Amino acid sequence: MTTLSQNLLDLSDFAWQRLRGRVQGLTDDEYFWEPFDGCWSVRKTEDGYVPDGSLIPPEPAPFTTLAWRITHIVDILQEDRTATWFGDQPDPEDGQPPVPGSASDALAALDHAYDVWRRRLAALSQDVLDRPMGEPAGLYAEHDGTSFALHILDELIHHGAEVGTVRDFYRGAHPEDPFAAALAGEVTPAERPALLAEAAAAQRWEVIPKLADLGFSVDERTQDGFTAAHLAAGTGTLDTLKFLVERGADLSSTDPRFNADVLGWAKWFKQSDAIAYLESLV
Repeated sequence: MTTLSQNLLDLSDFAWQRLRGRVQGLTDDEYFWEPFDGCWSVRKTEDGYVPDGSLIPPEPAPFTTLAWRITHIVDILQEDRTATWFGDQPDPEDGQPPVPGSASDALAALDHAYDVWRRRLAALSQDVLDRPMGEPAGLYAEHDGTSFALHILDELIHHGAEVGTVRDFYRGAHPEDPFAAALAGEVTPAERPALLAEAAAAQRWEVIPKLADLGFSVDERTQDGFTAAHLAAGTGTLDTLKFLVERGADLSSTDPRFNADVLGWAKWFKQSDAIAYLESLV
């Protein structure tokens, strides 16, 4: 039987992996993007970067940039209370939550903050999760450790979703077509090796043969670990699947989400034509 502690840890890891995938490739322009007047962000001062804020936020709350949101997530995960409210003390090596001044610093800060939080969460016993947190938790002294752990997870999940949404807004406001750029010779396989898999994820099936002819590998994976063959089989795109097989796609490779090979994807998504074709190859 799975313990409460393990369920909390599994949920935390799932939410973290989803967020970490959504911020991959973040640029400084995107990190500081302010789509509206009056946004809250992080600002450079003589003493470093400082987040906008107010003890009593205005209503409605200002739109917050990726810089502000990611800094907030870092603070939530790494702050001392994720140790002290559980009756523990922070490890001196944990440090204090920073205010990142660039996209690369933000990703490094996120990674460290999650490592700190995960270690603290994994160390919690059932007794700590069950008992009231007491004086360190102030107004929440009578709340048990589980309620606080769930609160931190809720913060990670909902702010992570906001980060993903802002990235979607940015992409919509700054459209790019990497596939057209590759076909024009502006993007090479060395510069973006997984582009053919990205085309499958975007369901741009028509460009896959052209990308393959340009040397983009049919076996590279998306950020989520899916090959073009997995995606073609799962969507039942038979012509593309046949093309990938002809180009030597590895049908035995498994993905990290379902731990399934290409035939497994066809079966999981009930793509009968793809199943019949793949089974005919055996």
